Amino acid sequence: MTQEVLVRLLQQPEARGDSYVFQIAQNMLIDRQRRQAVRERHLRSASAAPERDCDLVDAHVIVEGRQQLALAMATLADLPDRTRKIFILYRFEKMTQDEIGLAFGISASAVKQQVAKAMAALAKAMRSER
Repeated sequence: MTQEVLVRLLQQPEARGDSYVFQIAQNMLIDRQRRQAVRERHLRSASAAPERDCDLVDAHVIVEGRQQLALAMATLADLPDRTRKIFILYRFEKMTQDEIGLAFGISASAVKQQVAKAMAALAKAMRSER
């Protein structure tokens, strides 16, 4: 805390004096006390209501999620280049079908068909995984 007070003093070179140093220290103590009170309230509320809408960290869920992500990435990699690019632009880059159509020189309905093709491949891969 002493270092923090000194840093604040150095940031305010025009303000000097013992009263200023003590005021900085007092403000820092108050801030720390407030932060600690917030942390304690949060811990109490979190432990009092474990059934809240928060997922507990479970190693099995994490591993399963990573496996599904790897499967999805492999499935996308297996798609034809144009289909993959269109899907990524539409789903991840949030481009409209019209914008993608202009970029590829195809109609918006052709873009829609390519996105549907990619979605079908992903759905098929996810179903076969289970």
